[in-house]
Amino acid sequence: MDKKFLQIKQEWLDRCVRCGSCRNVCPVFNETKEEPSVSRGKISLIDMIQKGYGKLDKEAALLFKKCTTCLRCQEICAMDVPYEEIILKAREAATEKFGLFPQEKLVTTLLKNEKLFDSAGSFSRLSYLLFRPSNSPQNVVSKFSVLGKGTAVIPAIKEGKFNYKDKLFPSKSEKKGKLIYFPGCMFSRAYVKTSKNIVKVLNHLGYDVFVPSQIVCCGAPSLHAGDRKGFEELKKKNVEVLNDIEADGIVTGCATCCHNLKHNYGELNKPVFQFLEIVAENIDIIKNWRAKKPLKVTWHHPCHIVRGQNIPKDTPKKIFESINGIMYVEMEESDNCCGMGGSFKMLHPAVSDRIQKRKTLNIIATSADNVITECPGCIMNIAEGLEKAKSNISCKHTADILVECL
Repeated sequence: MDKKFLQIKQEWLDRCVRCGSCRNVCPVFNETKEEPSVSRGKISLIDMIQKGYGKLDKEAALLFKKCTTCLRCQEICAMDVPYEEIILKAREAATEKFGLFPQEKLVTTLLKNEKLFDSAGSFSRLSYLLFRPSNSPQNVVSKFSVLGKGTAVIPAIKEGKFNYKDKLFPSKSEKKGKLIYFPGCMFSRAYVKTSKNIVKVLNHLGYDVFVPSQIVCCGAPSLHAGDRKGFEELKKKNVEVLNDIEADGIVTGCATCCHNLKHNYGELNKPVFQFLEIVAENIDIIKNWRAKKPLKVTWHHPCHIVRGQNIPKDTPKKIFESINGIMYVEMEESDNCCGMGGSFKMLHPAVSDRIQKRKTLNIIATSADNVITECPGCIMNIAEGLEKAKSNISCKHTADILVECL
């Protein structure tokens, strides 16, 4: 018996009656048709290992990573099997035994070390000059070939970061309160313009916004890779900083950061909000805004918003339909995973690409000018998919659209 698996409650595993409902919604299984790809297959494997009928080896460790953690299985499960907790604990046990896979080690090390991140930023800016720049209408990105994967499109890391110093952005509107903005890694380093737009929109809604310089990565990449120790170190630093600041709440524009802060940062002394939630609360103000030119938009639901945070599915529709000059069109399978899944894209690129293609085709079918979402990973992955399809549709954050309507 692998004792490391004893941290997974047998009662959780026993709840799974192997009905197969998860097979109907799992984006990975829909592409592979392989039983180990779906949650009931992984639960069966964990159960066998825990009872001593199987072995935790490297093949099993990789299978535990063959999941985008989109939570669709958990959403549809009639038995309320806590799949996310099960799979994260299984990954933790596998990582303790074998360590991180090289791709995960690279990313988590970069996100925990600012000097290394700066060096990576210098390389990304150089790659933009050396390789053929992408034609994507998304923020400045670099396009290059990756052995075994094909073309990759990544955002160029900006020189310096958005929260390079503590700064208060005061609102000139009627005051509604003070919020701490938690940019996360990508909105601090890559999509800096989006961070500026988030702050600008919040100011127009009446919120003073404080941006602290000492916050670090929220730790989600480490947690999802199975590096619990790395996650706890990052969380401790963030909690100390965030709890010491007087504010009415914390807001972030990153779906994964917000899901992580809400569910895994129990020590925080103030509430956490997704940017989308703040906008929805102020729809009476938003409805007086107007797009500068007619705009047709669609929405991609990040998994960590629609399921991770249970934000109502019709929230984006209500927001964008309320703005003059914007036509909102619903996308087919709008809440399906885009195929990013953090390290999933690096460890299982072929499957990720097939999921990405399905999402890309659904976006193109809307004939929208923009596909909007609130996850930097989704933005990066969808921009890559649209680039491959030679589409002129832009993938933007909610704030990038709203700032044009002020």
